[in-house]
Amino acid sequence: MKNWKKAIALVASAAALVSVAACGSADSEGGSDSGKKTVGFVAVGPEGGFRTANENDIKSAFKDAGFDLIYSPTQNNDQQKQIQAFNKFVNDEVDAIILSSTEDSGWDESLKKAAQAEIPVFTVDRNVEVKDSEAKKAIVSHIGPSNEWAGEQAAEFVNKNFPDGANGFILEGPAGLSVVKDRGAGWDAKVAKNVKVLESQSANWSTDEAKTVTAGLLDKYKSENPQFIFAQNDEMGLGAAQAVDAAGLKGKVKIITIDGTKNALQALVDGDLSYVIEYNPIFGKETAQAVKDYLDGKDVESDIQIESKTFDATSAKEALDSNSRAY
Repeated sequence: MKNWKKAIALVASAAALVSVAACGSADSEGGSDSGKKTVGFVAVGPEGGFRTANENDIKSAFKDAGFDLIYSPTQNNDQQKQIQAFNKFVNDEVDAIILSSTEDSGWDESLKKAAQAEIPVFTVDRNVEVKDSEAKKAIVSHIGPSNEWAGEQAAEFVNKNFPDGANGFILEGPAGLSVVKDRGAGWDAKVAKNVKVLESQSANWSTDEAKTVTAGLLDKYKSENPQFIFAQNDEMGLGAAQAVDAAGLKGKVKIITIDGTKNALQALVDGDLSYVIEYNPIFGKETAQAVKDYLDGKDVESDIQIESKTFDATSAKEALDSNSRAY
């Protein structure tokens, strides 16, 4: 189906250019020319330091690899806008689609359309849950760090620092995301039995919301002597640190975060955070290579895991002093 439609599209190149240019933002460099493959990027858009670094890296890598990348971000985690962008990419018959989803479910119908049109899909950062067998055929590979590993590192830090047990809180991202579930699953798999989570609350990846939520939790459970806070991203961890400081508990409550942004590493050096787990956003080259290999008829691994690391105050200072951090 796709091949003969492509031939028609090449004959009507002017119409194709207009159609593709309308699909994304001005970052897309315009439409496709006949010598380049066109890739649609269904993106999350503005969400914090990790997201900015990740999406900029992907855009840069695909440009360097010679693709026309059409960047289509959503706003406020609006999945419907993502679905609309995805379906338009299918209708425009792009050569491949990169999907960084705001929700892990609700993609079956769109993926089925991509499979029918023989358009390969590559999920990045966040996995999606797919029930329909035809829809599953569209997804070639998932590229990104391991969220479960990140959750495991948080649990092991608490286990090591509180061998006799401890009470604390978990600040989660928005409900319904695979990243939230996977980081929680990693924590649950490794946390010691004598570590008690007094309460888990979503702060929606937000610094301001995390500050408010943490202040409320510290007040609610002050008699329980909370000793740790596991924030599922840096922004929430920085908000939690503000609340801990305001409560006069800096140094008494250990705060663990995930992402590894410069702001978090500096807060770690300053003693506001206790441990930062990198969730490496720099995997544009790996994504572009996977797409290129598949379109060239080569085999591509179904799960390409990106290596990440952890930071204490010493290694954070070394990383900042080296000026090698891209985010």
